[in-house]
Amino acid sequence: MLLTDLWQQRWPGCPPVGYKPREPYRNFWVRFHSLPESKRYPENESDYSVVLGRHNGVFRRICDP
Repeated sequence: MLLTDLWQQRWPGCPPVGYKPREPYRNFWVRFHSLPESKRYPENESDYSVVLGRHNGVFRRICDP
């Protein structure tokens, strides 16, 4: 199953865009910070590793709750 199919199954009528679920699913909306201390952009290889690890963790949780 594609991630987009899974998204539509669980969050019908809401496109998979970061801020879109805030209104229709306000009781479930959550924001994930990709870097420590809310840093916006990775600055080195260590930061990129953190981003990849966190994104993979969220992806696993979405796909296999």
